[in-house]
Amino acid sequence: MTERLTDAVKEFLETCQGREVSLKYLRDELKINPNTPQWNSLRVLMGRLIEDRTVKPSGKNDGVYKVLLPIKPITRLDNENETPLDFRFPRNYNEEESEFGFEDSLEVFPGDMILVTGRSNQGKTTMALSIMAENLGLMPAFLMGSEYTAADGKISPKFVRRLKRMNWSNLLNDDGTFGFSLLPVGSDYEDYVEPDCLNIIDWISLNGEYYLIDGVMKKIKDRVGNGVAVVVLQKNKDAEFGEGGERTQRYADVELRIDSLGENESMLTIGKVKSPKGRATGRTWAFSITDYGANFSDIREIVKCRNCWGKGWKKQGTTSIPCNFCSKTGYINKS
Repeated sequence: MTERLTDAVKEFLETCQGREVSLKYLRDELKINPNTPQWNSLRVLMGRLIEDRTVKPSGKNDGVYKVLLPIKPITRLDNENETPLDFRFPRNYNEEESEFGFEDSLEVFPGDMILVTGRSNQGKTTMALSIMAENLGLMPAFLMGSEYTAADGKISPKFVRRLKRMNWSNLLNDDGTFGFSLLPVGSDYEDYVEPDCLNIIDWISLNGEYYLIDGVMKKIKDRVGNGVAVVVLQKNKDAEFGEGGERTQRYADVELRIDSLGENESMLTIGKVKSPKGRATGRTWAFSITDYGANFSDIREIVKCRNCWGKGWKKQGTTSIPCNFCSKTGYINKS
């Protein structure tokens, strides 16, 4: 085995880090002739590179390898991300001026991912846009997702209406320009994340391949740097997690779950929290959406009804009847 082959293979593999390569692919790219000793020597060389932890067998097919990313040891403490961000969560700006007040319950750090899951038409997009609007002064903001642009790249009229009705924010300037960057991206969101910025992705759909969601979310989190990623996922009726199940939680630092509450309201429950400031997980708020989906209203913390224990129905003899104490929602305002 010549040093020339070893050097050529190593140099080429540096361009393939994180990807899978096969012996056939390497032979084609390096133009190795089947009639030369290098043809068979390549497999022996790849075996040595496995020992060197440059590559590893992919586990899929014989002769296919995963090219490992180079890792350098960390030798000193880095205090750059020790301080939490002055991150703001949504509130409403009408006369009642109610708010969720998550700032008192949890912290958000550079590099964090906030996961918003919810039923259709229950407030996911309102939450995503409001989080962006509240934090425009914190870092540059980028918005992408199928909710905002059509296939031809034109802006959705519904999105324009939302922006105009969020008149408390700086999302839309007087001259018609945006206070953020809108990316007409409908898939492969992880490839368009802007490092060190606030990235709002509303929403990710994998066309049934939901088992891939944790890999997609990891790529988003790895790329966001010192920014913050807000990822929105659909959630099926009565499901605890977003589409993809428990794996959707793996890389989330804050999880917000949105469900329906009665006929006209929604409720938000704090799920996973990596940096709580007190009791956070399990706390629940009710809210309404006004102005054609643009703004929050009547935000208030709620708890399970002690009369029906959150079921909305209570036993009376051998039958169940609607709980009038909570109007059959299972929840009452926290006193």
